[in-house]
Amino acid sequence: MNKRLTKSEFLVAYMIIITLACFVGGFFFGARYMKAAMEEQQAAASQTEKQMLEQEKLLREQKLYSEQDFIRFHYAVYAPLLELKQAHFDKMADWSRMDTQQRTDSLNQLVKAAKETIKQLEKPAALTTAPLLNQSQSIFLDSVRAYLDSIEQLLSDQNSNILEPEEIASRLTLSQNSWLKGQELLYQALALWESSYVTKQPMPKETPKTLSIAQWKQYPFHYRTYLAATALTHHKQWTAYNPEDLTARLDMLMSSNEWQSLGLQDVNAALRLLTTADMVKVGDFKQLQLKLYPAVKTPELPIFR
Repeated sequence: MNKRLTKSEFLVAYMIIITLACFVGGFFFGARYMKAAMEEQQAAASQTEKQMLEQEKLLREQKLYSEQDFIRFHYAVYAPLLELKQAHFDKMADWSRMDTQQRTDSLNQLVKAAKETIKQLEKPAALTTAPLLNQSQSIFLDSVRAYLDSIEQLLSDQNSNILEPEEIASRLTLSQNSWLKGQELLYQALALWESSYVTKQPMPKETPKTLSIAQWKQYPFHYRTYLAATALTHHKQWTAYNPEDLTARLDMLMSSNEWQSLGLQDVNAALRLLTTADMVKVGDFKQLQLKLYPAVKTPELPIFR
């Protein structure tokens, strides 16, 4: 005589069947999801590779990053930024000699300067053939907006007048990080211009993680300056001087072979020495240009003239 399942046995069997069904369904759903995700990743990678190949082709044909792109970028974007940066560092240099009212006035002047800079950067710069410069403009704009917010916040703080420049700088971290990234993109674009119009050799696919002094010397000027910009970004150093000033000071140190007597093993060590000892100054590139770079080709930009 057949024994019928009890209610509890029936429930157990039912749960086993449901569990197996969920497991099988989940397996196939997961497999389908993973397949779709992999296909999406492959499509994105393929699209990125296609874009890179197209960019390399346009660079070889000298259809990207023309000198006119840099001239437009300089006057529409970079010149106003440099004025704001100079105003900031000039105020900070005089900060210790200011009384309370002068410090408040200085912060108000920086707020006004930042607002004017934002107005300039919000205008389209017609950089359709220079994608990195387009990105740079957008990131610089974010930086100045963050700078404005931070300075306005300082003005609202009761103790803003007693803060030291280092403490003020610590309030500008978001702005500084964006600025450094925008700056890095500009100098990457300049390195691409150099590879397309000057050396006619492709840039390295990736920036080197470690860099010997011998390797540094082999790279062309604008690529070295791009590496200097990436170093400033990496070390979060927003400075009064520009990356070309740092490059010039590095090149001066290495051309004199003084680095050997100082026991410097690589470029990172040289960078630490120069920045820690405050040996890089605004205008170092122009001061050393005739001595170090009499034949270096650059776009016709004021920062190189």
